[in-house]
Amino acid sequence: MIRVITYNIKAGLGMDGRRSIRRAADVLAPLEPDIVCLQEVDQHIPRSWLANQPKYLSVRLGMQAYFQRNISYGPGGFGNCVLVRASGAHCRCHQLPGRGEARGVLEVAAKIDNQKVSVFCTHLSTEEDVRIEQSARVCQIVKKEKRPKILCGDMNDVMASLTIANLLDDLAIRDTALEFNANHVPTLCRHEKRVDFVLADLRFEVKSYSVLKSNASDHLPVMVDLQPSTY
Repeated sequence: MIRVITYNIKAGLGMDGRRSIRRAADVLAPLEPDIVCLQEVDQHIPRSWLANQPKYLSVRLGMQAYFQRNISYGPGGFGNCVLVRASGAHCRCHQLPGRGEARGVLEVAAKIDNQKVSVFCTHLSTEEDVRIEQSARVCQIVKKEKRPKILCGDMNDVMASLTIANLLDDLAIRDTALEFNANHVPTLCRHEKRVDFVLADLRFEVKSYSVLKSNASDHLPVMVDLQPSTY
């Protein structure tokens, strides 16, 4: 079994206005995930007291951390992070097109419990036309990988959108929430929308899906258990 979590942690800024990466770790640690895909992660940025959030989470969770800096702030940066409970993993960073805030896809190839898997973590634009263009590029990136894959992230869009339709139509993956009739369970607290997705290769069986309650961010963590088939 592979436990996957996707979570926009808003650099540790909670719904109460207090910033604490420790609180985000407190949410994740008891869940014992194998893969964690995070968006809006700080590394050496003054607003987060120059903390190295990827390293802190790596040590706290006992996982390898891979960080993609999409935006630079002085000595630090802001972007995506993937944590894996595996040895010998490696990563690649892909930039996405579009105006405004720089976005990317962080790709991590790992072997978990003797199962090879490629994980893709992304955070798409808030602007619809840019988001659609970015989703097309994500498809190009993910399609190249032959091993079983998992695409996670804050898509800034809902299931009935062209953004998500493009991803599901062009890739051999499915929306894990639909396996459990959870399409309308919100993941973005203030707007009550489901914008955070775990899209899994058809070679996985979806064993469980849940949206967890927490005030550590304005998003909620999505947790999915996947059973790999024999390949």
